[in-house]
Amino acid sequence: MNMRPNMKFSIIVSAVIIVVVPIIIGFYMLNKVVDPDETMVTRTEVSPELITIKGGFADSISRYHGYYLSLDNNSLFIQIKGSKLPIGGSKDFTISFSNTYGSVDEIYLLGPGNSKKKIWPNP
Repeated sequence: MNMRPNMKFSIIVSAVIIVVVPIIIGFYMLNKVVDPDETMVTRTEVSPELITIKGGFADSISRYHGYYLSLDNNSLFIQIKGSKLPIGGSKDFTISFSNTYGSVDEIYLLGPGNSKKKIWPNP
């Protein structure tokens, strides 16, 4: 059975869309910055060598997938990446990294838009 070239092209394009679009949507959802009000920080430790933040999510479906860091005027800002898809990741998180920032006076969680929550020293 011979297919016309236009029909072959349409089938190939449809197959690519069916496979690629869900992957792109899923990848975007896995790397979404989480609103600070959706997280619970249980412990924050700051030493000259190491900064450690432990916590989890307020809901039972969110999953942790990483973080972004930035520093401005001795204030450290952390954006937690997560998703509402129960694929990979974990409900709880431990963020630990070398303190290459010197003197850190405050630590904040940043979310989308202007949402911000101070987590250290005790808010």
